[in-house]
Amino acid sequence: MTIKFTDAAEYFVGEPQQIDAFEYLQANTPPEVVEEFARRYRNKPKNPYFVSKEQLEKIWGRKVTDIQVSELHNCLVKFEINTLPRIRHFMAQISHESGAGRYTEEIASGDAYEWREDLGNNQRGDGRRFKGAGYIQLTGRANYQQFANYMKDPRIMEGVSYVSMRYPFTSAGYWWYKNGMNALCDTNPTVEQVTRRVNGGYNGLADRKMYYDRCLKFIDKL
Repeated sequence: MTIKFTDAAEYFVGEPQQIDAFEYLQANTPPEVVEEFARRYRNKPKNPYFVSKEQLEKIWGRKVTDIQVSELHNCLVKFEINTLPRIRHFMAQISHESGAGRYTEEIASGDAYEWREDLGNNQRGDGRRFKGAGYIQLTGRANYQQFANYMKDPRIMEGVSYVSMRYPFTSAGYWWYKNGMNALCDTNPTVEQVTRRVNGGYNGLADRKMYYDRCLKFIDKL
């Protein structure tokens, strides 16, 4: 007759025969095995993500998927958004810009970007193809090409649908990295200062502050 120790622990209710069995096991187990068992038993792993699924759901106020949490973490690692000020400001800004992750691409058609030389849109259809994608909207052929080169993923040049599906966080992290946002966050900036850099003004400032306050509350340590 055999027994799994995990089953024995689960059904332990302090009955005499159960106590006797565990005391027998304790007395006949080498000390080094007991010590290693104790280490493993108590060594609860830290949260493997900078922002957990539970934290992201509290910040966004809705359910999220494991894929979203994984991509967020990979983004934070890749672009060294790895301190509390950097993470909190990044999360506050992308939460506002994306409507708490609801919008992975620009709602407008993109026609307004057609033939925009400043965006590198030099072919017919570029406006729609390279309209805003991701949680800080990557826009224009030139910016898509730079992102594709950085990620070494030529499929990014397929356009908005591919980026919005595969890289909503990562494209935002790329913009954050490219625009020196980590350095700004290291100066202990206000939400106003970060918003000014992201938005060029203060559009949606109250909403951004609301998300920042949530980040202060729910991302309290790494």
